[in-house]
Amino acid sequence: MKALTMRRRTLLRGMMGASAVGLGLPLLEAMLDAHGEALAGGDPLPLRFGVWFWGNGSQPNAWAPAVQGAGWEATGLLTGLAPVKDQINIISGGVLPVPGVNNPHVEGAVGILAGGNPLLHDSFNGQSNDWDFLTVPNPSVDQIAADHLSGSAPFRSLTLAVTPVHTADSGSSNAPGTAISYISHPAPYVFNPPIMDPSELFAALFGGGLPSGEITSASQARANVLDAVLADAAALRVRLGNNDRTRLDLHLEGIYELQNRLTTVAMGGESCMLPVDPGNPTSDRMRAKAFAELVAMAFACDLTRVISLEFSSPASHVDYPDIGITGAGLGTSFHEYEHQNGYNENVITGLRYFVELYGEFVAALRALPEAGGTLLDRSCVLGTSDVSGGWDHAMNDYPILVAGGAGGALKTPGVHVSLAGDNATRGPFTCLKALGVPIDVFGTDQFATSTPVAEILV
Repeated sequence: MKALTMRRRTLLRGMMGASAVGLGLPLLEAMLDAHGEALAGGDPLPLRFGVWFWGNGSQPNAWAPAVQGAGWEATGLLTGLAPVKDQINIISGGVLPVPGVNNPHVEGAVGILAGGNPLLHDSFNGQSNDWDFLTVPNPSVDQIAADHLSGSAPFRSLTLAVTPVHTADSGSSNAPGTAISYISHPAPYVFNPPIMDPSELFAALFGGGLPSGEITSASQARANVLDAVLADAAALRVRLGNNDRTRLDLHLEGIYELQNRLTTVAMGGESCMLPVDPGNPTSDRMRAKAFAELVAMAFACDLTRVISLEFSSPASHVDYPDIGITGAGLGTSFHEYEHQNGYNENVITGLRYFVELYGEFVAALRALPEAGGTLLDRSCVLGTSDVSGGWDHAMNDYPILVAGGAGGALKTPGVHVSLAGDNATRGPFTCLKALGVPIDVFGTDQFATSTPVAEILV
C-alpha cells in the first residue's frame, strides 16, 4: 500500500448546524519527506518566535548566575528555570543605552523591543505624564520576525496579555501614547491589541466557522467544535501509521483537556464561570498556563509562528495575588511598592515569580513532540523586561533569557554569557539571526547593533 502523504494545511472538517468548521492538525509523519526533515512538498519545517515580557525588571548584579558557560545553575531569581535549564541561554551584563529623557519604563521597553528612542507626540504639553504620549519609532521585534516567518500561517502573529494593561492616567485619557501599555507594534502609534481571555484565544484558534445564533455560549462552542470533527478524525485515523495515530490522539486529547481547563480560568463570558472558592479564582498563573498551552497548540497546528505575551505592562502597575502581593497587603501596586521598599522579600518573590512563569511557557513548548524533537527545538523564546531594576530604573545588567533551539541555530544545553557592558539589544537581534530573519542591523541610533551573541549560536 502506498504510504499516505498529507498537506500541512490539512484540516479535520465537520458541520455545526448549517456551517462548516475546521480544526488544525499537528505535524504528522505523513506530512514530512522521506527523511523527516522537511514537509512532503519540499518546504522547510516552520520556525517560531515568541516574546515573553514582564514589567519592572529584575535585580541588577544579582539576578544572573555566578558561573558563565554551560555550568550555570538555576538558583536565586532563576530557580524557576530548573525544569528547563538545558533549554535556556542566559545573557547578562548588557546595558540598554536609553537617553534618560522620558519615562524610563517606556524608554526601556521601546529600546529593548523596538531598538529605538520613543517618539513623543506633538500634543504633549508637559502637564501630564509623558508616558501616555510615547510610542515606538520602529516595528517591534515580534513584527520584524513575523514579516519573515509567518508564511502561510492563518495568524500572522498573536498578541496576548495576562494582567490588565496600563491605562492612561486621569487627565490624559485620550492620550495617543501606546508604548506604556502595549509591547507589539507594527508602526508608530499602531499597536496590536492583546487578547486577555484564554477562552477568546481558543475560539479564535479553533472555533473558526462557528454559526452565529446557533451556539448560545462559549462552552457550547468549545465542546461542539470537537464533536463536529470527530467523524473526520476517525476516518483519518485508520489511514495513518502507528506514530501518527498516537500523535493525532494526543492532539485531540490535549484540545479536550484545554477546553475543560479554560472554563475555570476565563475572566469573562456568559458561561465562563469560575468555580466556587477555588483558592485563587482569578489566577494569573492559571491564565498564563492556559495561554502557554494554547500557544503550543497553535504552533503545533501551524496556525501562527509568532507570538508576544505581555505578562504585565511596562512598570508593572498591578498586583500579584497568586503570590500574596496584593493591594490589600502592599497598599499600592507592585511598581510603587518596589520603589518604596527596594529589593525586600516581597519584591524578590515577585521577581522570581516572573521568571518561573517564563519557564512554564518554555516547558509547554517542550511538552509537544514534533518531527523527532519538540516544538521548542524549532522555536526561539525571548524573555525580557522594561528595565533591569525597577527600584531605581537601572538599565545595566539587563535581564535577557533566550530559550529553544531555533531549528539547530541556538546552543542546547544553554549557556550563560555576559555582554560585559555591551548593548543589550544584541539579545533580541540574536533571536532574529538564529531564525534566519534577513536583517543585518537591529535598531536605530544608539541601540543599533549588527553583532549577535555568538556564544549562544551554533
